[in-house]
Amino acid sequence: MMALFHLDSWVKENKLDQLEFARQKQAYCYFSAAATLFSPEMSEARMSWAKNSILTTVVDDFFDFGGSREELESLISLVEKWDGTWKEESCSEQVKIIFSALFNTINEHGIRASALQQRSITHHLVEIWLTLMKSMMKEAEWTLNKEVPSLDEYMLNGYVSFALGPIILPALYFVGPQLPEYVVNHPEYQNLLKLVSTCGRLLNDIQGFQREGKEGKLNSVSLRILRSHGSASEEEVKKEMQRAIDGSRTELLRLVLQQDGSVVPRPCKDLFWKMCRILHVFYMKTDGFTSPKEMLGAVNSVIHEPLKVSHI
Repeated sequence: MMALFHLDSWVKENKLDQLEFARQKQAYCYFSAAATLFSPEMSEARMSWAKNSILTTVVDDFFDFGGSREELESLISLVEKWDGTWKEESCSEQVKIIFSALFNTINEHGIRASALQQRSITHHLVEIWLTLMKSMMKEAEWTLNKEVPSLDEYMLNGYVSFALGPIILPALYFVGPQLPEYVVNHPEYQNLLKLVSTCGRLLNDIQGFQREGKEGKLNSVSLRILRSHGSASEEEVKKEMQRAIDGSRTELLRLVLQQDGSVVPRPCKDLFWKMCRILHVFYMKTDGFTSPKEMLGAVNSVIHEPLKVSHI
């Protein structure tokens, strides 16, 4: 509970609660961290996961409908510059609040992670966020310009815009093992992220298809139906996507268990698998992150309800 109080306080300190467009999901973000990284020694990884989950939710809402094109471009520009002169920039209050929260949080995590990893980490954390924002900007431009991407274009961009990079990758630096730069740049590391993100993107698209359709947004369900010229039904498309999810999950597990030739430490690989599992909890029946009632019981049981100990 203390951790959740800390998160609520952190949200208010950073004025994120003043952003009217942003969903307030502190409990759900902490639930995903606490249910995944529950051991006491994982406290820093847990808080990194939770805070970055909150920030990705805010940024996602900002790029979806909270910001104008000029504001989105302004935010990306500030992240590209990443210096202390941002307060002097001419930008909206919304952009200032979001960038200030990012700037303070990334620098704070960067200092702590750099001490643990014995090398500079902050530049990598900034790069992760910049990559995410550029992928979100591409989706925003598709909507604004009424463009219809190919399915391949959508998925190549969509696994990044699902926003697991800023959640998983910074937390890896707090798990324990050292992650040299060559590991971070290794195809195995990149593939682990791509596989779990692909699972998440497809699960989200299946459960969010109806809602996003009403909002005028395309996703992989509507694109598949569109590209079939109406010959494929929604049910058939979702079955096809479920097979793709199963395939990505199987390949992810293979990489996690692989020993020969693996450069990513097993405790770090386990985090990708744990994220995959929590995604299935959120998207088992519906979009549990957007539809709060569906996840309320699970969140309460992990965060609020006391443990029941049976005496033998």
